[in-house]
Amino acid sequence: MKKLVSGIFVMFCATVVCATDCSVYGNEKPYDFRARLAHVHKPNRRDWKLQPTANEFVFLDGMKIAVGENAAPLVSRVADDFRDYLLTSMGVNVSVHEAGKPKKPEDCAVKVKIDKAMKEREYAIEVGEKGVTIRAADAKAAAQGFYRLEDRMNLRSAPFLAKGSETRRPIFSPRMSHSGWGCDQFPDAHLAQMAHYGIDAILIFVEDVDVTKNVAHIDIADTIRRAKAWGLETYLYSYVLAFAHPDDPGAKELFEKTYGRVAAAYPEAKGIIFVGESCQFPSKDERALPYCYWEKDKIAAHRKKGDRRPLAGWFPCRDYPDWLNAVKAAIRAQAPNMEIVFWSYNWGYHDEKERLALLNALPRDVTLQATFEMFEKFTKRNGLPSRVADYSLTYVGPGNYFASEAKEARKLGMKMYAMSNTGGHTWDFGTIPFDPFPYQWKKRFDAVVKAHVDWGLAGLMENHHYGWWPSFISELSKETYTEGGMPFETHIRAIAARDYGEKNVDAVLAVWKDWSEKIVDMHSESENQYGPFRYGPAYPFNAMEPDLEASELPFPPMYLTLNYRYSAAKNESLTLQIELLDPMVESFMSGGNTFLALAAKETDATRRDNARRLGWHGQYMARCCLTARNVKAAVIAERAKDRAKVVEIARAEYANAKAALKLLHADSRLGWEPTMLYRGGPEMIEWKLRYMEEHYGIGDQ
Repeated sequence: MKKLVSGIFVMFCATVVCATDCSVYGNEKPYDFRARLAHVHKPNRRDWKLQPTANEFVFLDGMKIAVGENAAPLVSRVADDFRDYLLTSMGVNVSVHEAGKPKKPEDCAVKVKIDKAMKEREYAIEVGEKGVTIRAADAKAAAQGFYRLEDRMNLRSAPFLAKGSETRRPIFSPRMSHSGWGCDQFPDAHLAQMAHYGIDAILIFVEDVDVTKNVAHIDIADTIRRAKAWGLETYLYSYVLAFAHPDDPGAKELFEKTYGRVAAAYPEAKGIIFVGESCQFPSKDERALPYCYWEKDKIAAHRKKGDRRPLAGWFPCRDYPDWLNAVKAAIRAQAPNMEIVFWSYNWGYHDEKERLALLNALPRDVTLQATFEMFEKFTKRNGLPSRVADYSLTYVGPGNYFASEAKEARKLGMKMYAMSNTGGHTWDFGTIPFDPFPYQWKKRFDAVVKAHVDWGLAGLMENHHYGWWPSFISELSKETYTEGGMPFETHIRAIAARDYGEKNVDAVLAVWKDWSEKIVDMHSESENQYGPFRYGPAYPFNAMEPDLEASELPFPPMYLTLNYRYSAAKNESLTLQIELLDPMVESFMSGGNTFLALAAKETDATRRDNARRLGWHGQYMARCCLTARNVKAAVIAERAKDRAKVVEIARAEYANAKAALKLLHADSRLGWEPTMLYRGGPEMIEWKLRYMEEHYGIGDQ
């Protein structure tokens, strides 16, 4: 590290010495990560050295599972899934039988009973001398009972279950998630994974029948049917655009041909979600411009005159209730039971009085959704003023925007959902599979549960298009969001022991605690979320050079501010951000090295792979942070017209980006995002390196 006159620090050598052999990296090709997602049940999870205690029931070869008379298809499917789990993960071969086969179902190792007297979504598990009884309110609850058996045996690393009983019930429904396999794409294995982790609904972007925002001409109805086969409902996230005011001539017919057409095509969908930017209309509210976002010439004319009024999609217009009622009529004429969710995301920056006035005018038979943490202003530990611009874990929440609307919704008797991000990922890092900050997540989980208690929060949208990835964070959220769930500290220690070995628990938890503390220092403003943290080390480095044009990049930029110097804050803010970033770089790199050191000593193949992947994950986060601090330092140098300093920083960033390449090759999920694809991947970094060689006279180092 070298101290600059400005008081900032620039890391010249981006290659931090590893605590273990850094040559141990994989060589995955793009999309190889999908092969890992194809395994619903991880193979060979059993520790054959373990022996059952006197108080444990043991699954043995030849045992049988009885699903009960007239079992629902879901129960039969999940019972067979459980059979596969025992064989694949635990090496035990059992069979599934319908009622009467065998003739004595009481002799079966697992019996399922549907009890209509139980609460909605509730299930009970009783483990006795001869086996397990799952008693459940319905088929979906019974499925969760089977998944709970898997969870318990996974933590035990053996097909052993402690005798006794437990009653459990999910707190929230729905728990909606986008796909982590590929935006709007849901292979059966991914649906099954989601169900195992307590997700009970999927999200699909819809522009028209069988046309999504990201994939044209897919069979959405088939996806809905396959999701339902795993007990998952489907919510359509509307990008259907029918730009008309409900009072306009022909508006009724237009809404019927668009929104009604979609509802008619997918009557089995649970609901449809509207958010301001995707349901724009020519509002007659004088406080907003009555244009759609593509009418750029009209908008520009107003901006030229100094008219700063927002578009209707970004303001709580008085006539949104009229629009919503008209659209609702078109939808429910085709699908009478379709839930309509109205998400207030886009006007969170506006005055509370304006927002609550809109809520009071909304029809009561729609569901309100608000984002849990956004729009909140607060001060970092070093005095840096900050604000949650978009989905972030840096601020636990709830923010005032969410709290004010949740309180009002309860007063009005409206059903309330939250965009909570608790599927395990946010926009703090754009191209990682999940955010490994469990202790910060625990604070978010607890706050969301408290919102349920205080304001009746009923359901969750758990992520946006960055999607859901199976991780230990999702395990922790499932338990916290379950009545009768395990205590957090007990659960996280058990996960650490299972995945990394009992002897390494304290070391693992120490890293997770440190990482959880450091993520709070992330500056979650748009300049970062649409800048260096969106693409990570692939983010273009461009200082004191001609502006980069989109056409110069190997991929059309997406969600990206291309030339950082124009969006960067003033120098004082940049200096404070760098002050917070330096410890983040150190923490994430050090933690990554700790996991790689554990991997080097581990003889168990599964645990070794777990440690390697989280080690690479940690190092990649460090390099994302290092890119961010380097482009910020370069802006300061550029504004001082210090070309030599810019080149010096460029050399450090060149080394950092080059070092990141081996991480992307080691794990194909790094550098990828379901809508952006590999815009943070190897091809983008290789382009960046060539660009820097050309413009800064630097080469291989």
